[in-house]
Amino acid sequence: MTAKKEDPRAIRSKRLLKEAVISILIETQSLEELTVQKVTARAELNRATFYLHFLDMRDLMRNVVYDIYDDLSMKLSPLIEGEQGNTEHLLTFLDYFYQHRKYLAVLFEEKAFQRKLHDFIAELVQARREVLGMEKNESIVSRDIIAASILGILMWWIRDGKNHSSEYIAEQMSKWFLKNA
Repeated sequence: MTAKKEDPRAIRSKRLLKEAVISILIETQSLEELTVQKVTARAELNRATFYLHFLDMRDLMRNVVYDIYDDLSMKLSPLIEGEQGNTEHLLTFLDYFYQHRKYLAVLFEEKAFQRKLHDFIAELVQARREVLGMEKNESIVSRDIIAASILGILMWWIRDGKNHSSEYIAEQMSKWFLKNA
């Protein structure tokens, strides 16, 4: 049995709706401003098209967040598998946050997004430890502490530390993260 190929028009409509959400978040810096009416108007699609693809705004936002995590996974896989001390892949990861800082800053306000990103980073730390063959012992910093630290740095950087470059943040993080991950 072959998988059914998605209609290109459906792919385009979903992409336009997601881009509209991001555009509105960048413009308004508020999740409360997101409505089906505003998103469909920005995407130049009708409400029927919206409801053809998504149940409601929460469903659309969930899809936007999943896209973010898919992008991050692609950016992070080389970091997981890379050699210890390599900051190039960390820089790619940080560049993603910097390039998308305007709407990620809004998403950082949501506790659910923070929790999911924390778990995502903790899984990264664990996967990196496994690749590096690090044993589980008490001398290794807890993966949750490292994940919380990275999340805290990202949130501070996106909100208040925008004057620091990705390179600077990568250099600072690599001093402890790549050694302790």
